[in-house]
Amino acid sequence: MDQELKRQAEELEQTLQKQMELFKEDSQVYLKVGGIALLGGLLAVGSMRLLSGKSNKEAKNDKQGKKKGKKKKGYSFFRTIRNRLLWMAFEYGKARLVEKLVANVAKAETDESND
Repeated sequence: MDQELKRQAEELEQTLQKQMELFKEDSQVYLKVGGIALLGGLLAVGSMRLLSGKSNKEAKNDKQGKKKGKKKKGYSFFRTIRNRLLWMAFEYGKARLVEKLVANVAKAETDESND
C-alpha cells in the first residue's frame, strides 16, 4: 500500500512537471505574439507621425488651439495610393514574420518530441 502511494506520487509529480513545461512553452509563444503586436503598433504610430510631418511641439500647439494658419491639404490620388501600398507592405511583412515564427516554434516542438 505504501509503495503504491509513492508510485502515484511520483506519477503526479511527473505529470505536473510536464504540464509546467508545456505552460512555459505556451507562454513563450504568447509573449512572442504579444511582442510582435506591440512592435507593430509602435511602428504604425511612428510611421504615422513621420508621414504626417508634425513634430510633438506642433501637435501640442494644435491641441491647444494655436494653429498657425496651416491649410488642410487637398485630395491627392498619389497620396492615397502611397498610403495603401505602405499598409499593404506592412501587413505582408508582418504576415511573413509570423509565418517564420510559427515555423520556428513548430520545428522546435518536433525537435523536442524526437529527443
